[in-house]
Amino acid sequence: MDAPMIRTLIVEDELLARAGLHSLVEWEKMGFVLLEDAKDGQEALDRIRQYHPDLLLLDINIPVISGLELLKIIKDEKLEIKTIVISCYDDFDTVKMAMKLGALDYVRKFGLSKEELTNTLSNIMDNPQMRLTMKERKSAAQERRELKMEVQEVPKGFESGTCICLCMLWKHTDEMADLKIVETICSQFYHGLGKEIDIKIFEGKILLLRKEKGVKRSEAEALLKQIRHFITSECYAGITEYDVSRMPEHFFLKMVNTIEIIGFYGGPERIVEIGQPVEIQTAYPFDVNRFYEQIDKALAAISSAEIMDILEHLFDQISGCRYLSVNLVKKLMIEILSRFSERASQLGGAVEELVVFGSYKHYQQIVHITNFEDMKEWFFLFAEEFVRAFAPRQKSPDSDLIKQVLQYIDDNLTSVIQLNEAARHIGVSEPYLSSYFKKSMGENFIPYVNRKKVEAGKKMLTEGMLVYQVSDILGFENSTYFSKLFKKIEGITPEQYRKVTMQMK
Repeated sequence: MDAPMIRTLIVEDELLARAGLHSLVEWEKMGFVLLEDAKDGQEALDRIRQYHPDLLLLDINIPVISGLELLKIIKDEKLEIKTIVISCYDDFDTVKMAMKLGALDYVRKFGLSKEELTNTLSNIMDNPQMRLTMKERKSAAQERRELKMEVQEVPKGFESGTCICLCMLWKHTDEMADLKIVETICSQFYHGLGKEIDIKIFEGKILLLRKEKGVKRSEAEALLKQIRHFITSECYAGITEYDVSRMPEHFFLKMVNTIEIIGFYGGPERIVEIGQPVEIQTAYPFDVNRFYEQIDKALAAISSAEIMDILEHLFDQISGCRYLSVNLVKKLMIEILSRFSERASQLGGAVEELVVFGSYKHYQQIVHITNFEDMKEWFFLFAEEFVRAFAPRQKSPDSDLIKQVLQYIDDNLTSVIQLNEAARHIGVSEPYLSSYFKKSMGENFIPYVNRKKVEAGKKMLTEGMLVYQVSDILGFENSTYFSKLFKKIEGITPEQYRKVTMQMK
């Protein structure tokens, strides 16, 4: 029987944006069926209650009921709907709040490509939560409880033996999709040995149950070698013998958590024989508020040296702890990221303008990185990009910036003027210049440039120049486009304008 289609609702108030989302990918071929779009939050709520969609593509800035309000309703009413947030560059904090309210992922509205949307939808299709939703509607908490119970279940014939816990050191968010490949490699490896195993996946880790005790280290080494043949990321393996009759409560969960934290902090051995689970620290052993105060002060001045020193000291404090909880470390990193985001917002920008490890989705990067050294490398690269992008805005008053933009337009009026070229010339990002120009001048960059070109063209036409000559001088591709633009702005064609002004002389 064919797999059920994922019922998908696009919630977006802009017609062109809705049309773009419809045309960007082949929805049905990917397994999605699109419901009638919703143009505001109230329409979306009505559609949700009528059609019970599995997935929302949700713009946060929608009328009547905002995207965040809609997410809160979905959460409060325990509606089983997965959400992809459609985000602008300047609303990272809003996106973070959306994640807290249950959104699975987000895509940027600005410059969204077919590849990016396809990858995001593919990740949704592969998400265990989505697969479970398609079978049976359950709460996230219930899903997690059942997953924990499933990990603890011991199939018949496996009442005693050896468990091998595998933890991959993922560096990029898209690598999580390779977990199924690792599972397949493990199955084929033991099939080749003629050994029967039971495989479970729990929150990015793999638990293998072997009937036999006394598994040799060489067997685990051969398995890791096979994994490395297909997957570039490093892998840690924890080996533990067990017996159900003497097994303590939550034994397997403690084993996978142990190899996860050993792998996160980079233990010297890739293969670890685990006698007892490690004691994981569940509280910060240092004053995090002091670090928040220090980073806020350094960000206020955008002092590269201070920012790097504070981050170095913070990571030293973490690595000096004895197995601080991975979740606590990630929570701390996300909190610091939010402070960078707030400073970027004060300067009229957003941290989503920055690309680190090939992605602008910084929240997801932090969540999915599974190695402390990679986390450290990520944050230092992010801080470097932040200083590079935002220090010029700190030094240049707003009035100076707009003067530079207007001067650039005047100097290049006879050339093709592009927003990205203007941003590069001035030393700011394209999204920042776009939003700042609109806020300062009351109109978008390109319409302003076109109006300035038409004003210059009027002067040339008054002096007796022909339409095609004016079009060429002003850098238009052809005189037909120039004429259409001129008429749109002035209400008459350039030829009509030329004749009228020549008659008046």
